[in-house]
Amino acid sequence: MMGTSHAISGAAAWVAVTATAVPALGIHPMTPSTVVLGSLVAAGAALLPDADHHNATIAHSLPVAGRVVAGTVGRLTGGHRHGMHSLLAVVGIALGTYALSFVHWTPPGWDHALQVGSAAAVLACTTFATKVLRLAKSWRLAWLIGALMAAAVLLWAPAEFDWLPLCIGLGFLVHLIGDALTIEGVPFLWPLRPKAPRLIQATPIIRHVWKPNGFFAVPILGHAGSWREWLLTLPLAGYALWGVGASVASLVGG
Repeated sequence: MMGTSHAISGAAAWVAVTATAVPALGIHPMTPSTVVLGSLVAAGAALLPDADHHNATIAHSLPVAGRVVAGTVGRLTGGHRHGMHSLLAVVGIALGTYALSFVHWTPPGWDHALQVGSAAAVLACTTFATKVLRLAKSWRLAWLIGALMAAAVLLWAPAEFDWLPLCIGLGFLVHLIGDALTIEGVPFLWPLRPKAPRLIQATPIIRHVWKPNGFFAVPILGHAGSWREWLLTLPLAGYALWGVGASVASLVGG
């Protein structure tokens, strides 16, 4: 899937899991403000797996440094659509986000610590989402918006980051699911590359799902950027906007 589709699917997944003002799964209900902020964070988190590609959105987020980081991540994880597109990476990113919650800073004269580690994660994810969703035309403006969002939560709700590992982990996972719907597929079990049993290999339909290289795919979307991808993305965008709008209305009404 393309970056915009990934971001939209991440936001839609967060609404589906947490919103109460629209039809949703109700797995982990959140306050309207967290639904709104989390949708943007999840949208940005849905771009993180492509940090292994030199031409991904994240690679362009910072001059020179962005490409260096993307290139380094790609080399460490075996290249594009390898380690960063595995269930191991989902667990790693969720645990890493949780670890950031222990990074605190107490400003001089303050009586409580600020979760600057979690705020940094919010800053990065909202910046990526703001840019790829074209809410900001330039990276400079996207970083400014991300910084303002992170600062607002950090200063006015310094202890309200317990939802962040779930949010970033969900956005990351949705990216993998989206790519699994393309022809190329993803290596869910990386670094393992198990081969399908011979019985499955001989089954015409299933052998296209479990590829010989250990990748899994249900290629209903074809190649990334296809018309089928956009056919899926449009209703997801409508649902995400509906959920965010309903949450904003709840905030205003409340």
